[in-house]
Amino acid sequence: MHGMEIRGSNIVITGASSGIGRATALELARRGANLVLAARREPHLAEVADECRRSGGRCAVVPTDVANREACHHLIHRASEELGPVDALVNNAGFAVFDRAEEAHPEDLIEMMETNYMGAVQCTQAVLPQMLERKRGSIVNVGSISGIMGYAGMGGYCATKFALAGFTEALRDEVISRGVDVSLICPGTTDTPFFITAEKGKMPSASRLVLAISPERVAAAIAAAIESPSYRKVLPLIPSLFMKFKECCPRTAHFLMRRVSASLLRGER
Repeated sequence: MHGMEIRGSNIVITGASSGIGRATALELARRGANLVLAARREPHLAEVADECRRSGGRCAVVPTDVANREACHHLIHRASEELGPVDALVNNAGFAVFDRAEEAHPEDLIEMMETNYMGAVQCTQAVLPQMLERKRGSIVNVGSISGIMGYAGMGGYCATKFALAGFTEALRDEVISRGVDVSLICPGTTDTPFFITAEKGKMPSASRLVLAISPERVAAAIAAAIESPSYRKVLPLIPSLFMKFKECCPRTAHFLMRRVSASLLRGER
């Protein structure tokens, strides 16, 4: 693991128009990074870019649908034109639709996989050649505790984050000796419109026992992963401990989740 100085580095952030992406852009701008912000919503991107520029750094906007392979390559090409070689990529773009397996719409499942998983893969493939040529680079993938433990009513979303976790681990082993760092950040519930839009009462009740963390806290973890690469960072503390327990005792962890969720649901009625 190598790490890099954020100040003066050229960093691309996907899903930068709101939530964790916006918070990460502001955090990295404050630390002196030059940024290229990507998302589908150009007006929101422009607002975030204006906020970032107030910190004094350079900031460009490239409207991008990461589900489109050509758009991902265009993003990295434009970033290289605007700033120079890309030092770090933060794969943050994603969305969720929570439904039980028998009710999930195939279109939602496909779109989530194309955005949450393939978007990260395609952006990584676009930027990796220049990083390997320079023997320098950092790729930070924003996963979720839902990529460590599957939750009832969230199977489609969990599948995308499990896929991203597997891709991250494999990629790290491929490039760890070639100058490129790869990190995975796995937050629990965050206080962003992402979960407000997706939740709609469908998340397991037990998962609501842990208070949502701020996107700024996740952004700080992403910045730390660029400076000092992290194999996998789970936050906050309680989900981190429970995920370790789940990996040691998966059947017991799922049993506890089901029992607590059922108990809380009875109390809500």
